[in-house]
This record gives sequence, C-alpha cells and structure tokens, in this order.
Amino acid sequence: MVIFLCEDSVDGIFTGVYEAWASRLGHSNVALRTAGLSNLELFAEYRTVITDAGKAARVANTIRQKMGEESYEKIYQASLANADDKSDCIYRVLTVGVSVHTDPWLAHHLMEKLQDPNVCRVSELSWKVFHEAHRYTGFVRFRELDEGVLFSEIEAEHQVLPLIGEHFSDRFPQENFMIYDHHSGDCLLHGSGKPWFIWKNAEIDNILKRDCSANEQEIQALWRTFCESIAIRERRNPHLQMQFWPLRFRKWMTEGNDS
Repeated sequence: MVIFLCEDSVDGIFTGVYEAWASRLGHSNVALRTAGLSNLELFAEYRTVITDAGKAARVANTIRQKMGEESYEKIYQASLANADDKSDCIYRVLTVGVSVHTDPWLAHHLMEKLQDPNVCRVSELSWKVFHEAHRYTGFVRFRELDEGVLFSEIEAEHQVLPLIGEHFSDRFPQENFMIYDHHSGDCLLHGSGKPWFIWKNAEIDNILKRDCSANEQEIQALWRTFCESIAIRERRNPHLQMQFWPLRFRKWMTEGNDS
C-alpha cells in the first residue's frame, strides 16, 4: 500500500487525488491521507504530496465536467470537513465519478447513490460543513477596532471561512473586515471594494489584543440592553435555547458574553 500524504486543504486534497491517480499503482494499492495524522500504518510506503494549484484546478475542472456542478459543491464542502477519512473517501468517489469507464449519466448522479459507503460519507461531511457555515452567517458578530476595521472571531469545527466569505463580502462590500477562526488559525480578509481571500495560519496576535473603538463599546452596550429588554423571563426555556443557540457559538457573540 502506498499512502499519499496531502495538505489539509481543498487544493491539497485535489493535488493528492491527481498524484495518486497519476502514480498508476492501481486504486486498490493507494490511499489518500491528510498530513499530520499521528497513526501510521505498518508495511505502507508514505509519499508526501506538494500542493500544486495547477493540478488541483485540473481535478476541479474534471469533476465539474464529468460529475456536474452540484456534485462538485458537495465534494468541495466535504474537503473542508474536520475528518481524518475525508481525503480517501473523496478519492474513492472520484475513481468512479471521473473514470472514462463510467457512464456519463451515472457520473452525474453518483452523489445520489447513498448505498455506496464512500458516497454516503462524502455527502454526510458536506452537509455538516454546509450546515455549520449557514449557522455562522447568522452568528458572526463584528466589532469595530480603533482603525475602523470590523473584526470578528469564531471557533468553527470545520473550515467554513471559504463558504461564508461570499456572504459577508456581499453584505459589506465597502467595509474592511476580518473573520478569524481560532480552530484552524486561518483568517478571512476583505478590503473595501476588493475580493476576499483566506490568510492561512494567520499571525494576528497584535490584533487580538486591540480594544474596540469608543463608539463600538456604546453600541455593544445598547445591543445587550435590547436583547435583554425583548426577552420574556417567564417564558425562558434554557433547553430550547441550547438547541438554537449552542454554547460554542456564544463565546464570540456580543449578546452571549453575559449569558
């Protein structure tokens, strides 16, 4: 068994797919893993994959052409999941979906074949990532720093920044804002009137220590007062509140700091 170790990113996984396929060792003789896993297998040869944007783009284009845009979105979202088995499951799905021996109709409907364990796992991971990203579009809270930059912190289970970037850039096209993910260490950056991008392994310790502007502190106090005033204490239901507003989101939300 030859195991290809790739970077834990979309481009990294797609490059790993490219290299594993190009090795011509046979799909049953290769496996794909994300680098950094501590459990090593006996009697296996490990090969490190260097991320290549060009090779990743070729894989992405092939998926779109042979499996369709909807299938590509599911595979893309699954590659953002926090799961050790995601890269190999994606590879197994693609060995069928983009193979020249696969019927074109089957390739376009492969992601509907949930009886296949790899397809089922990729679909499951895709849904989890999409669901968390969707929740963060409503749970992200920005604060204004002294320089006028809007700054937000999250701690997502999955790599959701690439999925929420378009949402917030559409909402605040003329704002300079940053969204920092404490779990992944990445930061989404957006300049006024410019496209957003992801800063991998961002070093922003100096920004985390900065205080909010005086205007921001006043706005936060008003927001907490508003949230408290509309609440009906007699109808307080902590259990139901936990379902719609989990504790892991509250840590970085203005109205959640005092909850």
